[in-house]
Amino acid sequence: MLNALVHAYRSERVKTLRPRVLVPLLTGTGAVAAVAAATMVALTHAGTAGNGGPLKPLQTATSVICLILMAVAATSVTNEYRYGTWRNLLIRVPARPALLLGKVAGLAMLAILVALTTCLATGTTAWITAGVRHLDTSAWATGAAWSCCVSVTLRVLAALIAATVYGAAAGLLMRSAGAALSVIFTWVLVAESVLTAVAAARGWTVSGWLPGSSLTRLASDPHWAPAALSAAVWCALLLSGSLWHFTRTTKLT
Repeated sequence: MLNALVHAYRSERVKTLRPRVLVPLLTGTGAVAAVAAATMVALTHAGTAGNGGPLKPLQTATSVICLILMAVAATSVTNEYRYGTWRNLLIRVPARPALLLGKVAGLAMLAILVALTTCLATGTTAWITAGVRHLDTSAWATGAAWSCCVSVTLRVLAALIAATVYGAAAGLLMRSAGAALSVIFTWVLVAESVLTAVAAARGWTVSGWLPGSSLTRLASDPHWAPAALSAAVWCALLLSGSLWHFTRTTKLT
């Protein structure tokens, strides 16, 4: 089982690290992070940069970056149906659970690279923008600021990995890129907003327990533990449901 999983992971890693996939993804997500950092620092009215550290602007961009990763993961999985490559992959890795877990692990590698790229883009842009505006960045050199940067990096990484699981599960269950992307964007951008508004009218707070909102709160909320628990539960449910579906379906094209 372990050998099959490693083999599937290596096969997926070769596909995900192709320049035609990797370069546009890293460039796009890095640009989103840089714009968020430049905007937040440029809107700082005081003469001193915030004490949250140079990576704090990344928290505001995480929701957009998560959507991008969901779309990439869903498209990657649905392409296996579109081009009929599931059957060829199963010849090399007959164990379906190992094949699917290896594919998800390969997609998680993208999340790690995106997290590193966006952290670098955010930090560099924040420092440059602060320098152009002649802001005092001494607060960014304190131990509290560095601790905040480490916390932001780890939480954003966790949110991005969870986003790839969401996207892969949607692609596997929907089987069509158009259907998977429609479900993802409709749910995250519309349905969760409606549910949050309806719940708020009744005095309830549910955003931290919804799958999409939990990723945003995981990355940005100081009290991130409930959101982390929610994201972990949703990942477990979606991944186990996808495994159950994939191991029993006979339609691989």
